[in-house]
Amino acid sequence: MLKNALSLGWTSKAVAAISMLMLASAFPAVAGIRGGPHDFSQTTWSDGEICNVCHTPHNADSSSQVPLWNHEVSIATYKLYSSPTMNVVAEQPQPGGVSRMCLSCHDGTIAIDSFGGNSGKTTVTGKPNLGADLSNDHPIGIEWIHQTQTAGSLSCLSCHVLNYNPETMAYEFVGSVGGELRFFDKKVECPSCHDVHNSQVMDVKLLRKSLVGSQLCLHCHPK
Repeated sequence: MLKNALSLGWTSKAVAAISMLMLASAFPAVAGIRGGPHDFSQTTWSDGEICNVCHTPHNADSSSQVPLWNHEVSIATYKLYSSPTMNVVAEQPQPGGVSRMCLSCHDGTIAIDSFGGNSGKTTVTGKPNLGADLSNDHPIGIEWIHQTQTAGSLSCLSCHVLNYNPETMAYEFVGSVGGELRFFDKKVECPSCHDVHNSQVMDVKLLRKSLVGSQLCLHCHPK
C-alpha cells in the first residue's frame, strides 16, 4: 500500500508525517505538559526545551520501553513493598520498563539534567525524591491478575478493551477506555496512576483519577 501511495506522488515529508501519526497513536496522548511540574523549559540547562529532557528524535535509547528515550537510566536496586496479603509477592521483580524511567529522576541517584549523554547536577529534592527504599510505596512492576474479577465481566469491560487468550484462558489488556488507569505490559507501573505529561492536575501528584471518595484506589480495589 505504501508503494502505491508513493506512486501517486506522495512526498517523503507526507510519508514521514503519517509515520509519526501512527507512532503517536500507539501511546497515550499528551495531556498538556506545558506549565506542569515536568516542564523544565525555564531552567538554564534545558536550552528552553520541554521534551528534550526525556525524549529525542535522534540517537535515542532503543532499549527503552518509552518512546525515543533521552535520559540517563538509574541502575539502583530498590527495596520494594511486601505484604502477606499480596498474591504476587514471589513474582514481584525489580522495577523495570516505564517505572525505572520515572525513578531515573525520582530515586535521587541521577540528576534531572543528565540527558542527551551529559551528566548533570540538579537532583530531585523533598518528597518527590523517593530514594531506593520503596517499601512504604504502592508496589510497582507487578502483574495485575484481576484476582477479584471474572474474565469478560462488565466490571472489566467498562474500563478495558480486552482480547481473549485461549492459552491463559483469560482476557488480556489491550487498551483503555476514557483515559482510565493503565497497565504496561500487563503490569502496574508508576504511570498507571500518574500522568507525567499532565499539567491540568488535581494536585501535584499528577494523578489520573481523583482521590475524592478514594476514586483512584477503588478503581482497582473495589470493596
